[in-house]
Order: sequence, then structure tokens, then C-alpha cells
Amino acid sequence: MSARPQALRHSFLEASARERLAGLCDAGSLQECCPPRERLASPHLAALGLAQALDDGIVVGTARLDDQPVLVAAQEGRFNGGAVGEVHGAKLTGLLQAALVTRPAAVLLLLDSGGVRLHEANAGILSISEVARALLAVRAAGIPVLVLLGGSCGAFGGMGIVARLAHRVVMSEEARLSLSGPEVIETVKGKQEFDSRDRALVWRVTGGKTRRALGEADLLVEDDIAAFRNAAVATLRDLRPADRQALTLTALRQRQHALLERRTRHAGQVDGHAVLATVLGLGRDRAALLDARAFEDLLAQQGGTPLSQVVPEDALSVDAALDAEDLAFADRLFGAGQHQLQAKGYLIAGTATGPTGPLALVGTRDRAPIGLELALSMAEGILAVVAADQGQAPRPIVLLADTQGQALSRHEELLGLNGALAHLALCVDLARRQGHRLITLVRHEAVSGGFLSFGMLGDHICALPEAQVRVMDLRAMARVTKLPLEQLEALAQTSPVFAPGAGNFHQLGGIHALWSDQEDWRAALGVALADATTEDRRAGLGHQRGGRHLAAEVARRVRTQAGAGA
Repeated sequence: MSARPQALRHSFLEASARERLAGLCDAGSLQECCPPRERLASPHLAALGLAQALDDGIVVGTARLDDQPVLVAAQEGRFNGGAVGEVHGAKLTGLLQAALVTRPAAVLLLLDSGGVRLHEANAGILSISEVARALLAVRAAGIPVLVLLGGSCGAFGGMGIVARLAHRVVMSEEARLSLSGPEVIETVKGKQEFDSRDRALVWRVTGGKTRRALGEADLLVEDDIAAFRNAAVATLRDLRPADRQALTLTALRQRQHALLERRTRHAGQVDGHAVLATVLGLGRDRAALLDARAFEDLLAQQGGTPLSQVVPEDALSVDAALDAEDLAFADRLFGAGQHQLQAKGYLIAGTATGPTGPLALVGTRDRAPIGLELALSMAEGILAVVAADQGQAPRPIVLLADTQGQALSRHEELLGLNGALAHLALCVDLARRQGHRLITLVRHEAVSGGFLSFGMLGDHICALPEAQVRVMDLRAMARVTKLPLEQLEALAQTSPVFAPGAGNFHQLGGIHALWSDQEDWRAALGVALADATTEDRRAGLGHQRGGRHLAAEVARRVRTQAGAGA
């Protein structure tokens, strides 16, 4: 790909979503699905008296790239920071579902999003989990998914996890990719942990060069729409048939080992300067001066970011007896003497005899903050079950969710916590594809990215009586959105999208069943096992229960129009 004169460059960063697609796709080939004339705006923003967009901040459709049919989506970062709500997420989910029918040469996702739209928080996080499920299905079908990151919002929150589920990620230096925003970390942990006003530091932690050096991105390009187009064409051309196939147990074990090795190699580092010095031997001044091509050349000279083939000696395991509370819980769920569960810190795992026979359990306890180490421990637990059941009937897996959300730390963000959680999601998806039924139990608390990448991927999601499910509480939501708490409290009485609570998520379709203190939990587990299906039915359930009126219909419209335009 030859460099273009600076004067001819068309900045990807400064362009709108439609301008990016117009420059990326073959001229005149874009056919938009559910365009603004269909007026699919968010009703939840209207209820708050806020401005709406008639495309809800995302453009989806069919197009051609280098004369090959593709499906495309571009988030509009200029509208609410590209944040995902019910309609926005449903358009993207419907596009991914259409790919399974139309079988395009690729799906191109131009992400530019801060994550969940807090103005419709519960519906937003459910929408992102449905996007993740749909993307995993497309990937498993061998259809390449390519993420392009060059917008001002980058990909944060749940969309930071979604980005790492794709086959390939192309970034500019100006883009960012992470999980928790610097402002969130600073608010909770203080300025000494992450000074969000230090923009140079923010980009050194989350920006394109650091992500490429760590292997969280696959190619660095200049801030030029043509450069992104050339990169997309070349990436799809060079993607080997083996790379398009669903990830195997062996491939995910290699990823697991590489992530463990990264954690050891970069232990204690909190700044991108340290990463670039470790990986590429770059000093501060030289790192800043390198353009994308020079950076890629230097990375190639160093051999890239290879996957380790060696299992670390300190392999993660569970090795401690349950405490009294966990033991009482396990006895009630499985019966006394019917389980062999152990714990290690926040991790709990083991085997049990369920109402239909043997099963495995992997999950968290004690409202765990999920960081790199715990995410990789959970992934290893899932992979161990899959490996143990090779050649025999796959056991159901109970995914025990008890988490306050992701760990908030600059070090965790620097090393790619979003990528580790995406790896965990890929391991859960492998288990599903290998025939393991996945039953999620929300025990005490389930919050944000830690729940999104694990428990929300279950085939049947159940909440125990005292379970609290949320994105954030109303007081915090009022601070972030600048909306009066009294207004949010009033709306929460009539709309389940605003307020925390397992009951609200049940009404939205995000939880299949609510368990009571009076019922037999072992029998309830048997019902969940019988009802579990690999089909993601949550949008339909939300419509039936009156919690989400638009998600299922919007996704259906996009599927239909994408099929007609393919």
C-alpha cells in the first residue's frame, strides 16, 4: 500500500460515520438498512426530554469492498459518544444475524463508542451482550469480522470487549481501545491512579501504538480513510482459511498462555512508554515520531507479538475448601455430598451431580472485582472442562456470577483487560459450540463488563432471590448524565431500562427466570437445564414481557433489508 500525499488525506478521525463508509466502500455501493427515513429513534431518550437521532447513532447496511459483498456498520461518535441503546444495538445485532444468511465476504465494523448509553443503561448492556452473541456466531461460521478503529470515542466499555471478539482489529494512532474510561477510574480510585486530564497519558495507555505493541490490534495505519480501506482489503485478502475457522481448544489455550505471559512480562507497568520500551526498545522521543508504517516495520523486525507455546509453571488452579456460606449455598443447590467445589480467592470451580447428571461449575464469589488474573482463571476453568469432556458427552456448565464488575486499575487497562474478558467470552462460546449447556446463576451481584463477558453469555440466565443486577445505581447515573435524580427515580417506576434490579432485567428479557427462597433450587436448576437453548431469545422475551418493545422488531427489519440488498 503506497503512502498518499498528506494534502490528499481524508481524516478518518474527523469524518462522520457516513463519510467513513463512503470512503471505505466501493463508490456508490452502500445500501443502508433502516435509514433515517424510517425514524427508528430511541424512545428512552425522548422520555428524558433529550435529543434523538433518526438512525440512533449507527449506520448499517450492505456494500462492496474491492468488488466483494460485505456487510458494514459505522457508529456515529458525534451522537451521545456512539453509546449503545436498545435501537442502536438492535440494528447492529440484526446486521450480524443477517451475515449468517447472506454469507458476505466479510463484516466490517467501524466502532466509535464509549459503551453503554447510560440514559437507557439496562437496555444498553443487554444490547451489547446480544451483539457479542451474534458476533460470536458469525465468527464461528467462518465469516471474517474486521473492526476498524479511528474515531474520537474509540471503543470502550462493552464495545471494547466486542472489538476483541473480531478476527482482526485495525487502528490508527489516534484511536483508543480499552474497557473502563480514565474518568471512571479516576472517580473511584483517585487522580494518582489515572489522571484523566493528562491526555498524553491516556493515549499512551489506551492508544493505537500501545495496543499494537501488545497485540491487542493487528495493524496500525495512518489517520486516513483510504489507509483504512487499503488495510481492510489487504487484511481480508491475506486472511488464511485456517484463520477464518472457529477457534479450537488448542488455539484458545495458546491465547491463554500468551495472555499469561504478557501479564508476567509487563508486571508492574502503568504507562505505554514502558510497554514500547519492553516490546520494541523504543525511547519516549522515538516512539512519538514514528509514523504507522515505520512502527509496523520495527514491529516486524522484532518478530511481532508471538504466541507462547509454553504453559507457565504457576498454572492457575482452585485448591481451598469452601467457607460456610459457600458450602451452605452449594448444599442447597446440589444437595449435601453431591458436589466437589473448591475456591481460590474470588474463583470457585469444581464438579457436582445435578438433577440430570454430572455437571461442572465455574464462576466467582464474594462480589469479585474481575481483573486480568481472575478473568484468565475463569477462562482456564472453562477450557479445563471442555478438555476433560473431549470424546464423551459434554457436561452442562453452571456459570456462577457474583461480581461488582471489572477491576478499576490503570495497569489492568494498559495490559488490555478488555482483551482478557473477550478471551473469556471466546472460551464460553467454545464450550457452547462443543455441546455444553450453559446455565448462569446470578448469586449476589452482577455488574458491567465482568457480567457481560461471562454470565450474560449463558444459554439460560437465572437470578437468585437476593441477586442485584445493574449497570450503575441511579445516584451515579444522575451524576454522569447530569439528569435530576428525582426524574430518574420517577421514570424507574414505569420503565425497567433506568433502574437496577433483577426484576427489571427479567422484564427486559435479560434474565430468563427469577428464583424464590421458597422453591427447591435443585428442581429449578433442572427446569433451567431443560429450557436452555443455544438460540438467543432475549430480545423476544423482552417484547413478550413488555420491557423492550423495539429490539426484536428492529433486528428483524435489518435482517430482512440486508438480505434483500445482498
